[in-house]
Amino acid sequence: MSNSLSRPAAQDQLEAPGADIPGAEVAGAEIPGTEAPDGGATGDAAAAPSRFRSLVDLVGYGFFPLAFVSRLPFAMTVVGALTLVSDVRGSIAQSGAVSAVIGIGTAVFGPTAGSFADRYGQRRVLLVCSAVNVAALAAFVLLTYSSVPVVWVGAVGFAVGASAPPVAPLSRTRLITLVTARTGSAQRRDAILSLVMSYESVADESAFVLGPVVIGLLATAFGAGAPLAVAALIAAVFVVAFAVHRTAKLPGPLRDAAGGGAPVGLRGVLRPRIMILPLGMFLVGGFFGSTLTALTVFMRAHGMELSTGIVYGGMSVGSVATAVLVVFAPAGFALRARWLVFAAIVLAASGALVAASSVAMVTAALTCAGCGVGGVIVTLFSIAGRRTPRGRTATVMTMLASALIVGQALWTALGGSISEAYGSTAGFRVTAATAAALMLTGLTSCAMDHRRGTRRVRRGV
Repeated sequence: MSNSLSRPAAQDQLEAPGADIPGAEVAGAEIPGTEAPDGGATGDAAAAPSRFRSLVDLVGYGFFPLAFVSRLPFAMTVVGALTLVSDVRGSIAQSGAVSAVIGIGTAVFGPTAGSFADRYGQRRVLLVCSAVNVAALAAFVLLTYSSVPVVWVGAVGFAVGASAPPVAPLSRTRLITLVTARTGSAQRRDAILSLVMSYESVADESAFVLGPVVIGLLATAFGAGAPLAVAALIAAVFVVAFAVHRTAKLPGPLRDAAGGGAPVGLRGVLRPRIMILPLGMFLVGGFFGSTLTALTVFMRAHGMELSTGIVYGGMSVGSVATAVLVVFAPAGFALRARWLVFAAIVLAASGALVAASSVAMVTAALTCAGCGVGGVIVTLFSIAGRRTPRGRTATVMTMLASALIVGQALWTALGGSISEAYGSTAGFRVTAATAAALMLTGLTSCAMDHRRGTRRVRRGV
C-alpha cells in the first residue's frame, strides 16, 4: 500500500518532460556537443555555477526583460478591448461579447501558431503575428470610436485575437529546449528547469495581473484607447526584437536532432492527462474574466470605474509572491497536491468576494485570490513541462496560454452579461463557481495520476 502511494508522488516531481509518452525522450539528451558545462553528473557540485548563472549563460541577461515586455500585448488585449468598448459604447454586455470574440480568435489560431513554431521555427511565426497584430489593433481602435455597428468591431477583434503574438509559451519553449539540450546532469537539469518554471510563471502572472493595472493607468491618464495603442507599439518593437533574438533559431534544430526522429504526432498530445491541463488553465482564465467584469460593475457603482484595473492589480501582490516562493516547495509537496491546495485558496477568496461590500474588502480578497491563482498557474505549467511529448513543447505551451485567454474572454462575456443584469454580487458568484470547477478539475487530474501510478507499480515500472 505504501509503495503504491509513494511512487506516484516521486514520479510527479522527477519525471522528465514527455517521460510518460512512448518515444518522447528528453529533447537534446543525445545531441553531440551539448554536454553540461559543469561536467555532468560526475562533476563537483560545489564547483558548479548557480542555476541562475547557468541559465544566463544560455540566453544572456537581455533575454529576460525582452521576453517579459514582449508578452504584454498578449496579456493586455482582452482587458484593453473590454475597457475601450465599455467606455466608448457604454455597454458591459457589448464589451464582453467583443472580448469573447477576441478569445475565440486566440482559440482558433493560438495552438496553430505553436504547432507552426514547432515545425518551422519561432522567428517566422512571431514576425508574421507581430505585423498582423499591429494592423488589427490599429483598426480595432479606429472602428470602436467610429459609428459602425459593433459586429464589425467584433470581426476585427477576431483578427486581433488570432494574431496575438504567443510570446509567453514560446519563451518557455526556448528555455526548456535549451536547458534540456545543454545540461548533461539530470539532477541539475531538473533544478534549472524548476527555476525556468518559476521565472516564466512570475512573468506570466505579472503580465496578466499587472497588465490591467497598466491599462487602468493609461486609460485614466490618456483615454480608453491608449492601452491598445501601447500594445500595438510593443508588438511592433519588442515582439520583433524577441523574434530576431539569437535564441529564436536554436529550438528548431535542437528539437529535430533530439531522439533521432520526428516529433511525436498530435495524437501524443491529445491524451486525457495532457488535455486536462488546458482545461484547468481555461478555468483560471475564467476566474480572471468573471472577476474583472464583476469588479467593473462593482467599481462603477462606487463611481470609480476607470480605476478598475488598479484595484484588480491587488491580485498581483499574492500571485507574484506565490509564483516566486513555490519553486522552493519541498519535494514531498507533489504537483497534484499543489493544484488542490492552491485551488482551495482561490475558492475561499471567491467566497470573500461574494460577501465583500467595500473597495477595501474586495482588494483584500483579490490579494488572497492571487496567492492561489499564482500557485495554480505555476503548477499547471510545471505539470505540462513533465508530460509534454518530444517536439511538441511549443504546441502544448501555446495551448495552455490560449486556453487562459479563451477562458478569460468567454467568462468576461458571461460574467459581463450577468453582472450588468443582476449586479456585481451575482458576477462574483460566477467567479466562485469557476473556482469550484477548478478544484474539481484538480481532483480529476489527481485521480488520473493515482491510477497511472498504481498501474506502473503493478507492472514494476
